Amino acid sequence: MDSKTNYYIYMKFTRVLIATILFIIFLLGCSSRKLSNTVPTYNTLQNSTSKNESSDSFIIIGDTQRTGWVESILLFRESNDSVQFELFSKIASLDNKPSFILHLGDMVFDASSDEDWVYFDSSTSVIRNEKIPIVPVLGNHEYLGDSEIASQNISRRFPELKDSSWRSFVFKNNAFILLNSNTEITKEMKERQNQWYNQELDKYEIDKSINNIIVVTHQPPYTNGTGIGFGDDEFVKDNFVEPFNKSKKAKLFLSGHCHNYEHLLIDDKHYIVSGGGGGPRRNIDLEGNYKDITIGIEKEKRLRDFHFIRVEVSKGSLKVVVYTYDKTTNKWGIGDEFSL
Repeated sequence: MDSKTNYYIYMKFTRVLIATILFIIFLLGCSSRKLSNTVPTYNTLQNSTSKNESSDSFIIIGDTQRTGWVESILLFRESNDSVQFELFSKIASLDNKPSFILHLGDMVFDASSDEDWVYFDSSTSVIRNEKIPIVPVLGNHEYLGDSEIASQNISRRFPELKDSSWRSFVFKNNAFILLNSNTEITKEMKERQNQWYNQELDKYEIDKSINNIIVVTHQPPYTNGTGIGFGDDEFVKDNFVEPFNKSKKAKLFLSGHCHNYEHLLIDDKHYIVSGGGGGPRRNIDLEGNYKDITIGIEKEKRLRDFHFIRVEVSKGSLKVVVYTYDKTTNKWGIGDEFSL
């Protein structure tokens, strides 16, 4: 056979192989797309905050999803099973228990997969045992898979998300505005959310009891993250950044999605990207478009460690400490630390 024939056979074989792999992945995914009869009870912020008034801290974590089949087999991304258990166990073991955990989205890889939720439920069991509420925003992976089943899986664990995927609350004179930054929502929902968002900013801006406003989305408006789908999010930038900049009390903008840690200072506003909860990590460009003012052990790393963030509230100020976990050495460190 000539080289042209050999090339034809090679390409045909490659296509068949890829198609077979994708078909197997599809079958495996379909087999897990069902509702589990047993769903653990998660503590909600509404009924638990009063029981944690002695705590002056909260936790931030994002992107705790496992690596998907497609990512692992076809894209060769790292698989980090057990990392989520390490992170949540560390949080549960902290001396000063946090009042709540703010989850920045992508709790699971496929929100319609029973298997993925069983893993999430298992890794967070230590959190439920400590009766620490998890307060999530929705990430793009919460829209992956069968939308009806995904919605039921989410609302059965977090019923507060059944009525609205955006909301606000106050913790120790700090106002939190949680937004849905996914373009899957309808145009009408986007308009309603934008109107509500601006009203909430105005309300907290004139409220003398509020010291700081913290805005939370899944997708970040700014990032030095690299790779397909991990750049600046134009929807977030167009809809949420300008009102945030106009508010004097708005000090901190929190996002996940990009699987790394970044502390960006833009127009004297602090933007944190925290996507180190266990999803396959992506490099960041250390010479990217935005000023990264990370000062801890992560400063010179392109591939930053898994992490969660602890925020302590004291007399109107916020002390931010990033706890990092190196899965190779099984050691913990401080990746960044600053105050607002």
